[in-house]
Amino acid sequence: MTLNSVNISIIKRLLGGKNSKSLKAILLKIQAPDIAKLFTLFNDHENRHLIEALIAIHKAHEVLVALPENQAQSVLQILDVQKIFQIISQASEDQAAFLLNLIPDENSKHHLLDLMPISKKNRLLQLLNYPEGSAGRIMSTETFTLPVEITAQEAIEKIRERSQESSIYYIYCVDAEQKLMGVLSLRELVAAPAQTLLKSILKKEVVTVTTTTPEKTVAELVSHYDFIALPVVDESKSIKGIITVDDVVDLIQEQATADIYASAGLQEDDKVYSSVLFSVKNRAPWMVLNLMLAIVSSSVISIFENTMSQLIVLASLNSIVAGIGGNTAIQTLTVVTRGLATGDFNFTTYTKAAMKELSVGAIIGLQNGLLAGFIVYLWKDSLLVGYVIGIAMLFNAIIASAMGAFVPIFLKKLNWDPASGSGVIVTFVTDSFGFFAFLGIAHLALNYLT
Repeated sequence: MTLNSVNISIIKRLLGGKNSKSLKAILLKIQAPDIAKLFTLFNDHENRHLIEALIAIHKAHEVLVALPENQAQSVLQILDVQKIFQIISQASEDQAAFLLNLIPDENSKHHLLDLMPISKKNRLLQLLNYPEGSAGRIMSTETFTLPVEITAQEAIEKIRERSQESSIYYIYCVDAEQKLMGVLSLRELVAAPAQTLLKSILKKEVVTVTTTTPEKTVAELVSHYDFIALPVVDESKSIKGIITVDDVVDLIQEQATADIYASAGLQEDDKVYSSVLFSVKNRAPWMVLNLMLAIVSSSVISIFENTMSQLIVLASLNSIVAGIGGNTAIQTLTVVTRGLATGDFNFTTYTKAAMKELSVGAIIGLQNGLLAGFIVYLWKDSLLVGYVIGIAMLFNAIIASAMGAFVPIFLKKLNWDPASGSGVIVTFVTDSFGFFAFLGIAHLALNYLT
């Protein structure tokens, strides 16, 4: 069933009634990500009834995981401990760990863990202890493995038994101590003779990650090898979980968002549904920094006030050089920063990439400089100003390309996020040099060529 205005109204009306059978029947037919949208439309009282209905149909954990983290946290805050315990009990271990991590009160978190069976509690504590942003935090602990000593026929029978319970991407083969020995595809298994032992047909060279591998590295591996899933192992090579391509798509989207936000001086938590106070608090410091740097850039103009008073036409053309230079810098910065994020530098060196971008900047600067010089000559009827703007645009394009290439690479070398702060630094240097180049060349031209 698709969520639309009609069934939203029906759900809202049913939330106020005592009989929830109809409500449950409707919610069972709607996908969890669609149900998640309802929480922004209803008040706390209605959301509490909605969660209770979802708990009754064992769907609350799926819906909460589909919500943005801060919204899921808000929903959890209106529930008592018993309700939260019911939700976590119905969830898989990785989902339960995710939801527990959203509870800010450590006492409540430990109380919930104490209510669980000791075996599940220990596994959840292990998941929660993995570093933030690691493979251990995002992996699914529900893995399908087969002993290496069984035959192909026995393996097929076990797959039939489990096929309704979980999705099987690859067949991971383990020894008696649950150590990963190799991997099989379903096609290889089906093609093998019935009595063939798995250990004789499995592929032993398996690409794996550990529980502490950074999630960014996981995404790069899945993308590079075109895997559907990737096994996660511990130090003893025992399989602990898997990360699927669905998880990686989310990671890539999050990383792309982080890069875009960082380049604009924003935090990832600053969303369209964030509070005004939160957004102002996070954006204001960057805007103050931009203001200070803009004042410094503009102060370059004051050095050449006398030059501008002698050749007033410079005032109307001043922003052209800085504007085109800024666009050149942002283009280079985007290519290099994205290359650093996606592993493009596995196929080239920093030096080659920087030289390529400098060459591109010089060619574009020369092209635009010649075109701008010709247009300004016809427009302002001044050959001198045409020469000035043409040379300035060439120099500024080279500097802009250099800054766009070298700043993110330099930040990467320092183990800082290349996206964070690069835009501010590059824009500041490019604008300042653009003003300086244009007005400085004009000053020299006025003093020595006239």
